[in-house]
Amino acid sequence: MNELMVLRVIHVVGGAFWVGAVVFNSAFLLPALAASGPAAGQVMANLRRRHMLTVLPVVAILTLLSGLRLIQIASAGITASYFETGSGRTYATGGALAILGFLIGISVVRPALNRVAALGATMATAQDDATRAAIGAEIGAVRRRGASANAIVAVLLVAATVAMAIGRYM
Repeated sequence: MNELMVLRVIHVVGGAFWVGAVVFNSAFLLPALAASGPAAGQVMANLRRRHMLTVLPVVAILTLLSGLRLIQIASAGITASYFETGSGRTYATGGALAILGFLIGISVVRPALNRVAALGATMATAQDDATRAAIGAEIGAVRRRGASANAIVAVLLVAATVAMAIGRYM
């Protein structure tokens, strides 16, 4: 297999996994966790044990790096003239949206999910109802912030995917 084929496989499969996971989280998992009450803490702890919050950023980074190399190849070394074409602009816009989505995911969503999981673990050892209520309120606030940011990331990644899908036809 040549470099281009390997890069395309990494980019397409990684991108499908990344976008699919973020859309699934936004549309199904996070709302289900919000409706699950204290049981959500156990689910989040299990997701952490399965390394979801490590695997997803690693896949995202591999997707971004392979995309950057692909655009370097397609543009013959990142030449300005390539980015003046419809395809170049579309791929660059898609890449920028994906990078922005990654930055929001790594700086807002991932810390929020980690915080919710940690708070869920402390909920189990809380000594009284007042402490459990305070922890529950904090979990709710952090979960809402993370879910809102995750929804933004989902929109950005879907838009990036659309740009990648149509880029060659622009």
